[in-house]
Amino acid sequence: MKLLSKFMLLAVLVVAGVSCSDDDDVRPMPTPEPQNLVETAQGAGLTTLLDAVEAVDGLGETLLSAEAITVFAPTNEAFGNALQRFDAGNLEELVEAIGGVGNLEIVLGFHFVPAVAFAGDLAEGEQTFTTLGDGQEITVTSTSSGVTVTDWEGNVSNVVTADVEISNGVVHVIDAVLIPELELPEEEEEEEVTPNLVEAAQGAGLTTLLAAVDAIEGLGETLLGAEAITVFAPTNDAFEDALEAYDAASLPELVAAIGGVANLELILGFHVVPAVAFADDLMDGEQTFPTLAGDQEITVTKTSEGVTVTDFAGNVRNVVTADVEIENGVVHVIDGVLLPELKPTLVEAAQAAELTTLLAAVDAIDGLGETLLGAEAITVFAPTNDAFEDALEAFDADNLEELVAAIGGVGNLELVLGFHVVPAVAFADDLAEGSQTFETLGGGQEITVTKSGTSVTVTDAAGNVSNVVAADVEIVNGVVHVIDAVLLPELPEETTTVSMTVGNDENSAYFVNEINPSDAGVTNLNENNSTWTLEVGTRYVLTVTGASAHPFEIRNSEGDALLSMDANGSFESDPDVNFETSGTEFSFTLTQALADEIADYICTVHGSMVGDIVVQ
Repeated sequence: MKLLSKFMLLAVLVVAGVSCSDDDDVRPMPTPEPQNLVETAQGAGLTTLLDAVEAVDGLGETLLSAEAITVFAPTNEAFGNALQRFDAGNLEELVEAIGGVGNLEIVLGFHFVPAVAFAGDLAEGEQTFTTLGDGQEITVTSTSSGVTVTDWEGNVSNVVTADVEISNGVVHVIDAVLIPELELPEEEEEEEVTPNLVEAAQGAGLTTLLAAVDAIEGLGETLLGAEAITVFAPTNDAFEDALEAYDAASLPELVAAIGGVANLELILGFHVVPAVAFADDLMDGEQTFPTLAGDQEITVTKTSEGVTVTDFAGNVRNVVTADVEIENGVVHVIDGVLLPELKPTLVEAAQAAELTTLLAAVDAIDGLGETLLGAEAITVFAPTNDAFEDALEAFDADNLEELVAAIGGVGNLELVLGFHVVPAVAFADDLAEGSQTFETLGGGQEITVTKSGTSVTVTDAAGNVSNVVAADVEIVNGVVHVIDAVLLPELPEETTTVSMTVGNDENSAYFVNEINPSDAGVTNLNENNSTWTLEVGTRYVLTVTGASAHPFEIRNSEGDALLSMDANGSFESDPDVNFETSGTEFSFTLTQALADEIADYICTVHGSMVGDIVVQ
């Protein structure tokens, strides 16, 4: 037992010795170094403050190297309120609103005091501190409730987090941006801008008027560039009334109904006076004003009840909105479209002159009337009915239909009519004394016009001379001179026509069972898939009796369609070939170009129905 006790005592002493040795090695934990201002702001999430400091060149380095500073650091929310106050969407816009980066530097400096002041260092009550913000002072108030800071404007912000130690001082986080005394940029008074005509019309919603002006090439620029104008501008409803009056569903239909774009330009010009006349400039009662519509005049009437405008037809329109000032004048909005004296179309002029045979001839050519009405500028030498009667007699024809046949068909009639039209405007006064030639729409062939004093004559390709019996009938797109004879161009030689009836031996072969004239020498009759011999310049008219089951086609040596009953061939749009197919009929004129490629004929359904074509 004694021995055991000794061992236990020894163990206690050893343990005690070890414990004493451990106590001697214990050291206090080192205190961490405070972070700098930037690290502290990053840790506190003061990102907008950091962005603002970075926006001022060198400010960050200045603050980091300062010997001692106290920072009143606004939260991101505080900056958000400042943005809202200055009506800014971001920091960049805020800088612009307060007058630039120089003022931003003063604002930021207004949050920095060049000394260290922890909350415990502050005396009870108010004290002022000079800041780095251009030396301006802030007022800091310490009470038992906390610490507040008052800026130059008297706005009070609260310290929401105090005593955040940094490497060269202390940060107090505050809930508002402090505003120093600043020289803010003066708000520029917005200069009142007078609209131009287009802008005024857009503002008034006059969309149809704008569309009409756009339809006239260059008119918009002319009006915008005019020195002084007064515009009587119809509303959209006014144009709707005009559409209804002319039975038109759209502006293009209205233009067609009034005779084309030239008359639209005349109408629009009739709404423009080349001078400035506000309502107060008008005299009481009636006065007339020239317009841009060929100097046609409108009548403007001013009474105690308002202002009205009367057009050529006697229609009275009311000014519903007066005195809309524009850059080069004034606009008065009116409730109706003003109508000038319109120029007749070619058709209207011909109807007025009772040129009924000419009109019938034009109608016989598909699309010719629309072409002439839509032409930009034309001079028409228009034969009288008596002139056409003389032409009927000369060609031994009783009517227009027989005359067309006598001159070689509708194609030649179109050539004859085109020979009466010059694609330019030539009034009698525009003609030089003596003879001059003009190219016509008749295949480019020329007529000779001779002026001798007050008389004018026209000589055609055959040397026939016609007299102008009524000159200078103005139309919307040119002028008409009425003449006493039909002008004849050089007509193409008469085309020989060969008619053939093509039958079929079921689906194995074609054969020809009739040819007119019988001596045409095309092929042997009733011979299956016979070789055909064709002649350049001849027109062939085929009646394919089984066309519905056996569509006829002419091909080249490579098997490509040249002319076809049920497909598109490469020569089908050639006007010289004049290809036509309808039902069982298949007709064409063999031109040299077509002859150079023609190789065979075939049924497009049954390849066994095929035969060669040679050209004589």
